[in-house]
Amino acid sequence: MTILLPINGEELQLFGGRKSSGKSENKEKQENISVDVSPTKVISRKNIESVIPVKRIPDGWVFRDELLSPWESNLPAVLSIIPDTTVEVVYHDDNRTTKEGFILPIKRASVEFQYTSRLTHEQIRLEFVNVDFIYSTTNNNDSHFILEGITKKVKLKDTGFPQLTSGDIIKHKVLMEFGTPKEFDGVWHIYEDAKSTYKVRELDERNIKVEMSSLKVNDKLEKAIDDTYSKQGIEYKKRLMVQGIDI
Repeated sequence: MTILLPINGEELQLFGGRKSSGKSENKEKQENISVDVSPTKVISRKNIESVIPVKRIPDGWVFRDELLSPWESNLPAVLSIIPDTTVEVVYHDDNRTTKEGFILPIKRASVEFQYTSRLTHEQIRLEFVNVDFIYSTTNNNDSHFILEGITKKVKLKDTGFPQLTSGDIIKHKVLMEFGTPKEFDGVWHIYEDAKSTYKVRELDERNIKVEMSSLKVNDKLEKAIDDTYSKQGIEYKKRLMVQGIDI
């Protein structure tokens, strides 16, 4: 009878004939693939585990790992948290010659105070700049001065035995926490990210100097100078001025 005739090859696969052979081939391929990929996964995992997490460089005035004043904090706000209430604000002009030959004063201010801990004596200098003054000379009160840089001199006290040295601080406090510097010029260990630069150097066996600055504030300063004193900036300012003149 026709219903007892042998079924074709494609129908055999539906009942597990050749299909089981296909599964076996697929299984062998999967095993081969897993063997090829496995070493890559192991290497990647080892690379991840070998990365040592490092601290971000300071984004402003940091005191005992606490950010007291981020970059661009204004002068009155910073003065309100300085522990030494007798500090004096020093104002000065930093003359700058532009590419067009204009000499303009950059209004700056600084505050200096000291802090003594169990192991160190620190001299801290906070530096401010008035970017708004470039746009208008009426912008000249303290609130227009913003934090742009910090300089610290750290002197190690006599710690007895063992005596801490500047090299110990560079090794255990700088390199171990911030990682490999972006650059070492033979004197300064230089770090940089999108917001800040951070530089550390040994002055001698007991003294260390740290310099920090805001890249964003510097960009603002350069933009203000270009907006006001470049040829395009001068023409734009003239157009604004003549708008109030009726001819």
